[in-house]
Amino acid sequence: MDRPNLVNEFEDMGMTIPDDIIDECVIVCHAHKISASDLVGSWIAYCASSQIDSNDLSRDRLATLVKSFKVDDKLKANDKKLIVNKSSLNESAPTQSVRSPSSLKSTHGTNIIQIENEFKVSDVIDGCDIKEENAISTAGDVTSNFGLGNVNKNDSSAKVETACLMKHDLWDNFIFGHVNYQKFDDHVQELVNDIVQKNDLKPVTSLSGLYCGNNTEITISGSLRLIKKELFLDSLHGFIKLDLSEAEQPIKSLFVNQILVVTGTNLDTKVFKVKKFYADASLPLSNKLPDFSKGNLNVMVAAGPFFSELSPHGKLLKSLVQKTIELEAQLLILFGPIFDADFGMQLNKTTSEDVQKCYDEVLEATLKPLFSNPVTQNIKLLLFSSWKDSENYAFYPTPPNTESSLPNLYPNNIYMVSDPSVFSVNDIIIAGNASDSLMGLHVSAINQTREEMFTKLAKQIIWQRCLHPSYVANPNVPVDHLLWLEHCTLQQNTPHIILTSSQLRTFIRVVEGCMVINVGQLVKHNSQKQAVAGTYGQIQIAPPKNGSWSTQTNISAEIVHI
Repeated sequence: MDRPNLVNEFEDMGMTIPDDIIDECVIVCHAHKISASDLVGSWIAYCASSQIDSNDLSRDRLATLVKSFKVDDKLKANDKKLIVNKSSLNESAPTQSVRSPSSLKSTHGTNIIQIENEFKVSDVIDGCDIKEENAISTAGDVTSNFGLGNVNKNDSSAKVETACLMKHDLWDNFIFGHVNYQKFDDHVQELVNDIVQKNDLKPVTSLSGLYCGNNTEITISGSLRLIKKELFLDSLHGFIKLDLSEAEQPIKSLFVNQILVVTGTNLDTKVFKVKKFYADASLPLSNKLPDFSKGNLNVMVAAGPFFSELSPHGKLLKSLVQKTIELEAQLLILFGPIFDADFGMQLNKTTSEDVQKCYDEVLEATLKPLFSNPVTQNIKLLLFSSWKDSENYAFYPTPPNTESSLPNLYPNNIYMVSDPSVFSVNDIIIAGNASDSLMGLHVSAINQTREEMFTKLAKQIIWQRCLHPSYVANPNVPVDHLLWLEHCTLQQNTPHIILTSSQLRTFIRVVEGCMVINVGQLVKHNSQKQAVAGTYGQIQIAPPKNGSWSTQTNISAEIVHI
């Protein structure tokens, strides 16, 4: 790996690292056979989880990062899930005629490849003879909470009177892999017009029409770009470098791909002197009051993967089902992926039909107590797709899993929904996103401000009215741009609640009247690659009082260790 390549990777992400630390990083890359982009990506993820400045890379922190590489190296050396039995190659010809069909069932479609740690579906459902190391020492601990005095916890549980999925008809005849630049430009223009109107700014001058002028203040707009530590504003009509030396302080939180309106002067056609940034294009909240008058609407939220090699029988998901019954919740939201990426292989399922059948059988057995218990037999269950799930399409936004038989088994209870989705329950608008948009957004942050990190991230989603604003900044998410426009952007109202799952620390924030909640993951993995108890969200929503209702006064929310 070349040293300049590593320097470029750091600079492309807006980081300036001392030369002596760069030298150490080059040695680490060679020693552990990782690319420059992998090292930088690992460092950014470490900074996000530890909430430290990404420019503050020291020898001590690099040594901490290297420890995780050493664990991975050891695991890779010992991880031999697929064993090639060379001796069977020599013996297969003379013995093939006398082998019974059943002797071939444990192989993956061939008689030379065997799977270690293979599980049977019945074992997954029953949890028999499967050891799962899971020390639950923090069960019941609350990591985040909001509005604990807003509801009376002893009130009865309110029923879900109405449930409506929004924009799901667009999935009936979807096409992926297409790009429509005009639609994207229309989306940008809609946000720009609202920002201009909200701040009473001068009409926007097209970047293609810029010319050398005097100190007369003008307004321009576009998407923010970071190239070699320099900021540019980009649109279909042009591209110009931004000079922030005279920008009003404090500068707003800036992110790669952020849609902005900028005021300033254009003394030079090559550089625009910025005076002020504007990014707030937030939509109004719905003025409709929630449609229930008695009791609390109890909601449970959790994110997968729920089944993996390390947690093969979904012990924590079964615990969540019991918690849901205890709370008498009437709405349960499960974010995919349901199965870990490699879990289908552990079950020795070679086709998508086999995996789907296993998926349905396991979930039916796990969730059955909900529908057989009198207090939760009318519960509404929303199962979110995920591009990481083996039975879903591998792109984002991800269509609902229409191949599942679960909605046919429980037509009044189970809804298969896309990722992301916006839906209303008793006229409360809720948005859900199973993809980690917060991490991608955090990574794409350009400047450091004093504003609290989670408030800043939540504000960006609401201001840019998009559930996944960093659609280009995170190359690890396979975003389809046309579907992104249709399903990630908010159209008429800001939701009352936005639910998401991120590797960042769990939080609850209310911004612009919208409650943004990161519920974390129900099953997590420690540094020794062991499954440990994670977190879930518990939300209680009180009905309107005296003709008034808001997220600040009528919702109690907690993030709890399972």
